[in-house]
Amino acid sequence: MTAASRPAAPITAPPGAGRVLVVEDDTGTAELVRRTLVRAGYTVQIAGGVEQGLAALRQSETAGFDALLLDYRLPDGEPWTVADAALACVPEVPVVFVTGMGDELVAIEALHRGVADYVKKDDGFWKRLPGVLERVALNRLIKGRLDQTSAMMPAVVEHLRDLVAISNSDGTLVYLSPVCYNLLGCQAEELIGHSWLEIVAPEDRDQLLMTYETLGENGSLPINLRCLHKNGSLALMEARVSRIKFASLLPVMIVLTLHDVTEQREYEQRMEAALREKDLLLREIHHRVKNNLQVVQSLLKMRARLLPKGETRDAIESTIQRVFAMSLAHEHLYRMKSLEHLSLSAYLRDLFKGVEASSSRRPGQIEFRLNADEIPLTMDLAIPFGLLANELISNCFKHGFQDDRRGVIELSIHRIGAIVRLVVEDDGASLPDNFNLAACNSMGLKLAQSLAHQLGGALLFTQGKGCRVQADFARL
Repeated sequence: MTAASRPAAPITAPPGAGRVLVVEDDTGTAELVRRTLVRAGYTVQIAGGVEQGLAALRQSETAGFDALLLDYRLPDGEPWTVADAALACVPEVPVVFVTGMGDELVAIEALHRGVADYVKKDDGFWKRLPGVLERVALNRLIKGRLDQTSAMMPAVVEHLRDLVAISNSDGTLVYLSPVCYNLLGCQAEELIGHSWLEIVAPEDRDQLLMTYETLGENGSLPINLRCLHKNGSLALMEARVSRIKFASLLPVMIVLTLHDVTEQREYEQRMEAALREKDLLLREIHHRVKNNLQVVQSLLKMRARLLPKGETRDAIESTIQRVFAMSLAHEHLYRMKSLEHLSLSAYLRDLFKGVEASSSRRPGQIEFRLNADEIPLTMDLAIPFGLLANELISNCFKHGFQDDRRGVIELSIHRIGAIVRLVVEDDGASLPDNFNLAACNSMGLKLAQSLAHQLGGALLFTQGKGCRVQADFARL
């Protein structure tokens, strides 16, 4: 039986090995190739010529080959016929040409025809053969993945809401994604061949060029641009300009991606306008509340002047001071840059001045020393805190400095871990020996206790230089 008529002989190799078709008319060489590849883990099928090779490829539609090892000199036809059939398979079967020592020109022609590799029949042929097939298999895998990615990319780009514009290095547009019509009002074909700068509003073209000129190879930078719609309107874009070299032999390309943020910017502007309006409205509310509370103060003062000195007049004057503490909180809040919280230090200093003004002491007779962290106070915390501070400072004036002597009131407030500690201390008269806060009937102290509890704390009175009050608040 001749080599040309010998039927293809499959040889089984270990599970999972690659499958190779060897087209070789020399039976000795075919056998040596088979043994070499089987030892390397391949499954090998031998075809003795062109016709058998074509038949094996046709049969491989259900169980394809991973590579074709093709001898150049075959007795029954041109090897290119088998090579073309292998490259036409789906998936494509990579071809490795086996040439003699003087067949370099044939090898070059084979590579030009799309053959994956070639190997010479020399002394090292057998050792190199498995490595050549391994390299070809790896290249096939890489090419398959690249082909898959290349097939996916157009579909991905064409369904993006962002405009992708690709230009030559001289700025001539060669591609625009289909969303071009939605963003610019014209079809991609109307702009291809024109300058890429025509996409951008004239006022922004110099900025785009300056940004592009700062890029290195494969560099990319974000930029905000306005694009000119066909109807003359401007669209706001968050863009990215890139200088990309896709391959070493290809020229540099300019890739510009544009994301339309016109609606987003308009929405943000509407929100900012609404927030400004809300801010003005809240300031007006705080201002009116402050004014109304001052009217209440004035009415109470008018009534207090008609009363003789005594317990009733003292109660009204205490109420006036409490109303002042509340109105002061509203005043500080609407004067602050942010309505979220007021300045604690400034509020406490003004609160002390208000208590001092309502007393019979001369200005400066009682010195106020403040050591305070800037703890943010929202309105729901500022009112109870202000009323509490007012009660404690007023208590120092009333009970610590009943005579006409000078004195000092010290107030400190600091954040310590999860709590805020408030200490109010004076160098006036000491507490009575039998002082008991729980048994005290003073409305001011009962109110102070309630306010401290509202802020997550309790009042602790101790003897200091005069009287010392401490409270640790968990809700500030």
